[in-house]
Amino acid sequence: MNSVTLMGRLGSKPEIRRVGNDNTPVVEVSIATYGGKDRQGEKITDWHDLTFWGHQAELVSTLGSGDQVLVQGKIKTDKWTTTAGEKRKKTYVRVMFMEMCGSKR
Repeated sequence: MNSVTLMGRLGSKPEIRRVGNDNTPVVEVSIATYGGKDRQGEKITDWHDLTFWGHQAELVSTLGSGDQVLVQGKIKTDKWTTTAGEKRKKTYVRVMFMEMCGSKR
């Protein structure tokens, strides 16, 4: 089963872009989640890359940096080779559901 649930704050203002012949909306943004404390008692922040498609992308694009969201989705990994021949990979959460939980504003 590939399922992930996260609650955190948007790290930046989501910017919508459109892709494909049908101009499908997509947003890529990161959220910060609380990761506990280190040995010195300092707060640990974990960052997670998220990708929203379609209606979810349109919804999240109305939010701002620092707004709190609850997301559910699945972990995806894209792999590619650059024009210079370097192998790359990116792991992110493909969001299937989002709930707005609060504003920092």
